[in-house]
Amino acid sequence: GHCVPVVDGNVCRVLARLRGIAQHIKAPILKDKLGWRLAEQIVRAGDGKHAGEINQALMELGATYCAPSGTGTDSRDPLKDFYISTRLGRAAAREFGGDPVAAEKFVSATAKLMATKETKATASTHNRSTGGRRVAKTTGAGKCALCDDDGVYGVIFQICDGLSQAETTTPDVAAGIGHAAFPIPPPKKAKRQEVLAVAALCLKTTSGDVVWLMVKRPKKGLLAGQWEFPNVCVWSSGDENRKKRKTEVTEGGEVDVPFIDEMKRRSSLDSFLSKIYPSDMESDDGSSLESADPKSPQFLCGRSGLSSTPLEHIFSHVKHTMWVEYGELTGASDVDGLWVTSDGREVQWMSEEDMGKVGITSG
Repeated sequence: GHCVPVVDGNVCRVLARLRGIAQHIKAPILKDKLGWRLAEQIVRAGDGKHAGEINQALMELGATYCAPSGTGTDSRDPLKDFYISTRLGRAAAREFGGDPVAAEKFVSATAKLMATKETKATASTHNRSTGGRRVAKTTGAGKCALCDDDGVYGVIFQICDGLSQAETTTPDVAAGIGHAAFPIPPPKKAKRQEVLAVAALCLKTTSGDVVWLMVKRPKKGLLAGQWEFPNVCVWSSGDENRKKRKTEVTEGGEVDVPFIDEMKRRSSLDSFLSKIYPSDMESDDGSSLESADPKSPQFLCGRSGLSSTPLEHIFSHVKHTMWVEYGELTGASDVDGLWVTSDGREVQWMSEEDMGKVGITSG
């Protein structure tokens, strides 16, 4: 019997469109703070005796007519005349219609205006005496506490872009484009970043064959069981996150990747390669490996960087920055056979034809 609101993702979507809030529905400022205040105003409207029915109606509205695909113009939507989202769409259409040039100018002007407001807000300071020091304090003027920092610009850009690509800009179409711009998409989780030192080791045999050293990935984890060039991870954003409790993130939502010194990369790679070739290693037939064998550690010297810039490969949740070192060996006559390292990794020299048969990872 208490008059209290209920706020979930669907309700946050309704509120964002109803009030023109340039924020995503998972933002704490919306779902945990101000969103509750707005919802409370709605359920307390009138005599406040129907909070349960109103809460249920808001949740169902967010799941139906005000779902992500909702247009804001459906005649069955009880809030269709009150959405600020649809008003913004229609206002933008009246301003420049479907003219992409006018839309681009409008977006650029908005970006400049917002940048000016932000600069003034940052520069607006007052001085107070604190032990003889002068302290600058930001007033926050011109900055919305509820909207995302880039949300307002993002909404305007999406509306303008949608109108410029629409076949027609009737009021209902424009309203739907404005409606679709709210709420803004949640920020993408930053991909884990890893810096790898990779060894591309080529062996030219006396019989004229050209083969490459390949290592099989562990049986569990990313690309489990696939073959790849020998490599070692010399830096991971996951490790940094555990150490610092946070990571530096760029404007594009990615973790800032540091430059790893060449000597550190080479030292780490040498250590990894030496584990592939311990002095007491045995081949797959149980015989000891001699120093003249192509499985000996002679390759640890003579490698050089393949490029002055790293290669990059992006998976769904991890990005590899790869520094590749190339090394070339000659003189062996027999490279048949497969051997296993002390930690269970399979190792083998492969021709390009062999690689095509087993499949080689690209990252």
